[in-house]
Amino acid sequence: MSKVISAAQAASLIKDRMVVSVSSSSGLGCPDAVLAAIGERFDAEGHPKAITTLHPIAAGDMYGIKGIDHLAKPGLLKRTLCGSYPSGPSSAEPPQIWKMIGDNSVEAYNVPSGILFDMHREAAAKRP
Repeated sequence: MSKVISAAQAASLIKDRMVVSVSSSSGLGCPDAVLAAIGERFDAEGHPKAITTLHPIAAGDMYGIKGIDHLAKPGLLKRTLCGSYPSGPSSAEPPQIWKMIGDNSVEAYNVPSGILFDMHREAAAKRP
C-alpha cells in the first residue's frame, strides 16, 4: 500500500479545531498544495473550522507561494503561532493573514523560531 496521498486526501484528514504544523522556510519546502486544498475544502464544505497553525518560519512568501494565506479565512483559522509571517516586496498587496491580524479576526502569536522548533522536536519524541 502506498503511503503517498493527494493534497485533497491530506486536507480531508484535518478535523475541526486541530493543530496544523507547517515546517518550511518561507517558500522552500512549503506544502502549498496541501494548504490550498485545506482552504478549498473549507470553501466547499465549511470544514475544518477553528484550526490552529504552528510554523517556526513563514509558511509561504509573496512571490507565488501563498502558504498560510490559503488558510487566512474567517472561521477556518482561529489561531496561529509563528516565528515569522510571509513577506515580500513593499509594492505588493499585504498577505491576507496580515489583514486578519490587523483586524483582530485571528489570534496571532509571534514566538521565537527556536522555541517552535523545540516544540516540534519534543512532539516527535512524544515528550511533554
